[in-house]
Amino acid sequence: MWLKTGLYAAALLFTLSVTAQTSVWQVSKAEQTLYIAGTVHLLPPQQFPLPAEFAAAYRQADTLVFETDVRELETAQGMQLLMQQAMYKDGRKLSGVLSAATYQQLQQYAHTQGVDLTPLNGFKPDFVLLTLMQVALQKAGMAGEGVDMYFLKQAVTDKKPLLFLETVEQQLSMLLNISANNEDAFVQQNLQQLSELEAELTKIIAAWRSGDTDTMAELAMAFTDTPEGKQFYEALLVQRNKNWLPQIQQMLATPEVELVLVGALHLAGEDNVLQLLREQGYNITQL
Repeated sequence: MWLKTGLYAAALLFTLSVTAQTSVWQVSKAEQTLYIAGTVHLLPPQQFPLPAEFAAAYRQADTLVFETDVRELETAQGMQLLMQQAMYKDGRKLSGVLSAATYQQLQQYAHTQGVDLTPLNGFKPDFVLLTLMQVALQKAGMAGEGVDMYFLKQAVTDKKPLLFLETVEQQLSMLLNISANNEDAFVQQNLQQLSELEAELTKIIAAWRSGDTDTMAELAMAFTDTPEGKQFYEALLVQRNKNWLPQIQQMLATPEVELVLVGALHLAGEDNVLQLLREQGYNITQL
């Protein structure tokens, strides 16, 4: 299911320890070291200040590493890339791609949020559901600045070098095409989760803040028991984790200390980033 693994990860811990600590880890081998911190992409304002371990890792870091440079989405070129990935290019319409029953369900939910789907009929369900999620989070007062943006602004102010694991184009291409060939299942599963969004995000934030590894793993793996859910999980988390691994290993081969900030669910469940690093012989310590 995409919302719980993607939007929360998009929006958003398999370790040796089960003791509640923080979502910050030190990764090391010989003399090389870096920090990896799990983030929540949309974080309610009352969740600041962050746990002290985040600031400690930031102070130790020479370079900050993020999933992508979200500042590009504020540019004309970034908006153009967004529209290119969010809209159908072949004349298809959302109302035609989805079954009549599923589209009606989507309309009904959108109506409860005060959103008219008519102007969105040329957009893919991935974008439409992201839009509805943001509206729901704003209404619930949970759509504040995320951990990533907080540290990005801080790093710019402090003139720390920045690195990015993906281009904006790569991330948009992935996020806005997850539903391809499974649109009905995608929409139905996400509508179910949208109805539980506030409660589920509250659970994720609590687990993230306390470093509750068991809960985070449970949330990450919750929907892999269906073919569609496993497909979404593989595309949103596993494949990206594997793409990032060589980049992180290259960072660990340099004398500089990096702080890598990625959505918390990339550090949870099967084939998470920490597990992949551990399998390569790196020492992982939860702070």
